Amino acid sequence: MIIRIFAALLTLAVISLPAGQALAQAAAPIGYWTTPDNGERLLVQADTRCSFEATGGTAFAGNCVWQSTSRGGILALYYQTAQGLAPVYWSVVWVDESHITVNGDPFTRRN
Repeated sequence: MIIRIFAALLTLAVISLPAGQALAQAAAPIGYWTTPDNGERLLVQADTRCSFEATGGTAFAGNCVWQSTSRGGILALYYQTAQGLAPVYWSVVWVDESHITVNGDPFTRRN
């Protein structure tokens, strides 16, 4: 529970920063994103909830933490398992305001 609260507060602090603050750190990729074939889908909500689905793969849902860099960042999704919270990490790079790459795969904003 403490990790979830810390993750939510940290993410909200990063998302709440005005543009141009924090030494030009990249904004969190808030929105609904898909690959060109819709085979992978990523939803990042402003309230720190996230989900990821891939056709034929395991779906993940939980809280996200955004660790920004100048061009993107690391998106960590924490989901519940029988042993407790488990993280999945993705490297996200902004291409433009409607396109990102996630671990090198191109994604387009759909909302």
